[in-house]
Amino acid sequence: MQRLAATGLATAYFRLFILDTLAAGPARPNLLLLRATAAQLPFATGAFSRALQSLLENGHLQPAPHGAVTLTAVGAAERVQELARWRAVMPSVARIVGETAPISPPVVSQPPAPRCEARVADAYLDQVLVATIREWMAGARDGGRAFVVVLGAIDLEHPQVAHQRAMVHRAIRATLGAVGTLFGSDVDAYRYGETGVALLAPAAGDPERAARLAVLLQARLDELIRTMTTTVRAFGGARWNVRVGSATWAAEIVTTAALLRVAQDELAADGTAIPA
Repeated sequence: MQRLAATGLATAYFRLFILDTLAAGPARPNLLLLRATAAQLPFATGAFSRALQSLLENGHLQPAPHGAVTLTAVGAAERVQELARWRAVMPSVARIVGETAPISPPVVSQPPAPRCEARVADAYLDQVLVATIREWMAGARDGGRAFVVVLGAIDLEHPQVAHQRAMVHRAIRATLGAVGTLFGSDVDAYRYGETGVALLAPAAGDPERAARLAVLLQARLDELIRTMTTTVRAFGGARWNVRVGSATWAAEIVTTAALLRVAQDELAADGTAIPA
């Protein structure tokens, strides 16, 4: 019989535990382990080390002073996605293990029309991005700096769906992990839906900064995909197209949804055909 510690379940749980705990601030790994073991769950501690290592290697965590670790922007976005996954799973788990409290089955119906900003967040699966843009807009209206939003999306086709997803995710992780080096120390990067990247940066008095960042983002994503197709045999035969769109905040743009819509419209107009 296989122990829970030897399966992916233990590692998945500790990933969620670490991401959620570090949302309150940096902490040392040994203290995180003590908090995890205090719950007396039937998981061996080896899974905690695997989870911590995977989060560090994928750029979700970074070292902090005094031997602590802290969340990166990528880790904050991953925490939101992990919480959504576990919330979707828990009702079914409770039913299987015989939870005494009644669990209502999911209702398939036409949901009411949400607010415009909620639709944008759902469309791009990144509530962290929307919340951050809202904060930047509030600061700009209070006398802060204008800023730009740049969106990039990868349209990719490959005979193997698993390889297709792997290529897209590798390109996104590589871009997010080197944002300071590639685009500038004042640029923040976020996941944009399932196949893209979003950049936020101060306009810095440069009316062309959004356009320049869009060109850089498009070139970077295209370079990463092209390199994978030539260096990894399994990824050969892929066809792709990288689209970008950008928007610069102005006083007449009063909502997060309106600003994202400007960038979305430019992204859609950048062309959707994948080269043959």
